Amino acid sequence: MTARLRGALRERADQVEPYDLYRGAIDLARRRRRRGRILAAAAAVLAVALTVIVPLDRPGQDLPAAPPGTPGSLPDEVGVPLWGTSEVEAEPIGAASVVFGAPDWWPLGSKGDLALVGAHEDVYGISHDPENFRYAGEHAVLSPDGTRLATVGSVIDLGTGDHTPLPRLGADLVVPQAWSPGGRLLAVTAYTTDDEILTSASLYLVDPGAGTFRVIRDLDPRTDRDGYTVAFSRDGGKLAYQTGAIVAVTTVDGQSISRFTAADGSHLAGKGAWTPDGAGLTLLRQSRCCDGADYPSRWKLTMVDAITGEERSVPAIRELTDLVAVRLLGWSRTGEAVVTASHPFAGIDVAGFETGGARLGEGLTDYEWVRKTEVWAVSPFTTPRTLLTGPDLQIRSVDVADDVISGGLIRAARPPSGLGPHLRNALILTVAGLLALLAIRLRKRRRGDPRS
Repeated sequence: MTARLRGALRERADQVEPYDLYRGAIDLARRRRRRGRILAAAAAVLAVALTVIVPLDRPGQDLPAAPPGTPGSLPDEVGVPLWGTSEVEAEPIGAASVVFGAPDWWPLGSKGDLALVGAHEDVYGISHDPENFRYAGEHAVLSPDGTRLATVGSVIDLGTGDHTPLPRLGADLVVPQAWSPGGRLLAVTAYTTDDEILTSASLYLVDPGAGTFRVIRDLDPRTDRDGYTVAFSRDGGKLAYQTGAIVAVTTVDGQSISRFTAADGSHLAGKGAWTPDGAGLTLLRQSRCCDGADYPSRWKLTMVDAITGEERSVPAIRELTDLVAVRLLGWSRTGEAVVTASHPFAGIDVAGFETGGARLGEGLTDYEWVRKTEVWAVSPFTTPRTLLTGPDLQIRSVDVADDVISGGLIRAARPPSGLGPHLRNALILTVAGLLALLAIRLRKRRRGDPRS
């Protein structure tokens, strides 16, 4: 190396500011302390949030237990079940007042899921079926006392979580329609399918406890509509059903009582079609009208004689407008008709009862048509009263236990809020991860490990 090069390097070195080892150590310690404080603060905030939110996962549990035999009550509102709410098989809820469904509660969707709300308190449970896209009140119905849920192919005991399979009946699908008043018999429709299209339908009465069954008659799959096919009389001794335009009444032993043709495209109004006096049936008639309305159609509930089919001279219930579907669930203690009222999406076409052998759920109550479903009480003399409601898009099908309808008790609801179990677990893992990272960093500081 030449003298000239050595001189240039010395001159350049003299220009470099010397590193203050003490000051550098102080700055490094401050940076580490600042990061530790930030991590500790974040963990503390998340931990506080967790303690505040987690108790909201199971609303209603602090309510006093209802005495045995107390009739259930209907919540005046339902909400989206929390993501990760337990299935009723794993955590039975005892009895339910209402079951409802919608397809998009959670990030991954909720097709095949139904929510059940406790009969006495707002404890929620989930019924999950990965194979069938079910609608509450059409493919899943509560027993009169709310202790069992009949669903496609089985009956779930809400007190134990046990499943009782329904007889196969030589069918591809066995779909519940209505329970007898005592809860012993279940009317079901047995379907055969071709590429999921319904090709045949037969009405059966099943005793789920005994595993026995009796065929009532074959139905026309082109007009059969789940939720509107069959109704038991209040005394449980008679059964009304419809196939095509024919309404028939039989005993539960299968003996024919009467047959008549439903006029003007009328249809059995639902599982509550028998009038309170047991002498009449309620038919549902749709009239297309009212250009410019949200839904250009009206619905009328008509009472007819159960033997002749002649319209009865009783005060008429006013027509219901701007609804895509109506279904009669039963009658209140004061004689009001308790119905589901399904509100349409704007601009959809009018749909009727004809199915053309469509897949389960397709038709006038299809979720593609229904924006929200409520439960109303309607009578000849008053405007409809809303008994149960919920957020738009989050309650699209619903069924209510018969004893809750006839009991007439309504409670102020406390729908779920806060984080569901899945999000709660994610929060716990996040807090645990932050605390673990903080502990590792503090341990390194105490050991004096060099900065990586």
